[in-house]
Amino acid sequence: MVYSIAEAKKRFSELVRRAAYRGETIPIGLRGKPEVALISYEELEQLRELEDQRDVRLLEEAVRTSRGTGKVADLLAAWNSQHKERVSPRPAVRKKAG
Repeated sequence: MVYSIAEAKKRFSELVRRAAYRGETIPIGLRGKPEVALISYEELEQLRELEDQRDVRLLEEAVRTSRGTGKVADLLAAWNSQHKERVSPRPAVRKKAG
């Protein structure tokens, strides 16, 4: 079930408890289409750890295929040629003005 934003607002405390203590992933979206998910902080940390491990593997592969030139541009070119998927950085946290 995808919760609408309005429904998620009404049931926020309940949904947070379900995600935090039951390990549920709570999809929230617009017009029945999931846009975001509420997950526990523990699960977020596990996902970040997996992402970091993947990044290390991709970097090690890029280093191996860069032929030891030591140039950053060559390393990035090797990385990009070996891995068509782009590793997206974690989004920056925006601070509210004021």
